[in-house]
Amino acid sequence: MWFKNIHFYQFEAPFKLTGQQLNEALFKQKARRCGQMEMTSQGWCPPLGMSSEMLVHQSGANLMICLRREEKVLPSSLVRERVEEQALAIEAEAGRPVGRKERRDIKDAVLQELMPKALVRASQTFAAILPESGWLIINAASAKKCEELMETLRKTLGTLNVVIPATEESPEGAMTRWLQNEASLPQGFSLEDACELYAATDAGGVIRCRNVDISRDEVRAHLAAGYRVRRMAMNWQERMSFILHEDLSVHRMRFDSAVLDESEGDDDASRFDADFTIMASELAEFIPILLAALNSKA
Repeated sequence: MWFKNIHFYQFEAPFKLTGQQLNEALFKQKARRCGQMEMTSQGWCPPLGMSSEMLVHQSGANLMICLRREEKVLPSSLVRERVEEQALAIEAEAGRPVGRKERRDIKDAVLQELMPKALVRASQTFAAILPESGWLIINAASAKKCEELMETLRKTLGTLNVVIPATEESPEGAMTRWLQNEASLPQGFSLEDACELYAATDAGGVIRCRNVDISRDEVRAHLAAGYRVRRMAMNWQERMSFILHEDLSVHRMRFDSAVLDESEGDDDASRFDADFTIMASELAEFIPILLAALNSKA
C-alpha cells in the first residue's frame, strides 16, 4: 500500500492508543452495507481487505486504518424526469398547477421509490498514524475526503487533536522563490517537469506547464510578470517524485524503484506490511525535511 496523494496533520499531544485499543474503538463504528432507504453509509474496514478481521494494521509502532464509504447513485436528471411526469399527471387530472411545496413532496416520494433500486458506489480512504513522529497522514487527493475521515475518527475516539503544520513561509511563496532561483532550493530537492502558475492580480489567469524544463527563462519570465506558483513537480533525494500544492498537500507521489525494491514478502499480507513499513519510514523522514525547507528562507 503506497500512498499517492497525502495531506498530513500533526498531533498536538502524543497518540497513546495501542493498535489493539484503536482496533476495539473502531469496531464501534465498523463499516456496513448501505441500507435500502439510506443514501450513504460509512465506517471502518480492514486495511488488508475483507480477508482480514482487524480494523487496524500495525507495523512496529505505526498504524494503518481505512474508512469505507458507500453512496447511492441517483442521477438528478432521472429524478427531475420522474417528478415532472407526476406533476404533469396531477395538473392534467386536477386541472390546476402544482405548487412548490407539492413538488417537494413529489420529489421526496420519487426518492423513496428509487432509493432501494439505486446503484451503490463504494470508496475507501486510507490513513497512517505514526505515533513516534506525531503524524496523521491521509491518502486522499481532496481536503474534503480528509475532513470526512478525521471527523469520523474524531466521533469514534471522542477526540482527535491534530492540526495542519504552521510554516514560516507559505508553500506558494517558497515554490515561487525556488523556481525563480534554483540555487535557493533546499539541499536534496530538485525541480522536475511541471508547474502551475497563477496571476496574482484581479484579472486572474492560469498557466500550466507539463513535460517541460520549468527552469527555462521562458517559464521564469512569467514570475517577473507577476505570476506565482500554485503547484510544482519536485524530486527529493532521487527517492521520491511529487507535486507540492499551495495547501501543503503532496500529490502524485512516485517512489523510486530503489525504494520499492526494498519491499518483499511471500504473500499479500506480508507484502502489504513491508510496503507500509518502508513507506512510513520514508514519510517520517520526508515530512520534517519539507517543513524545515518552508521554515527557512536561507
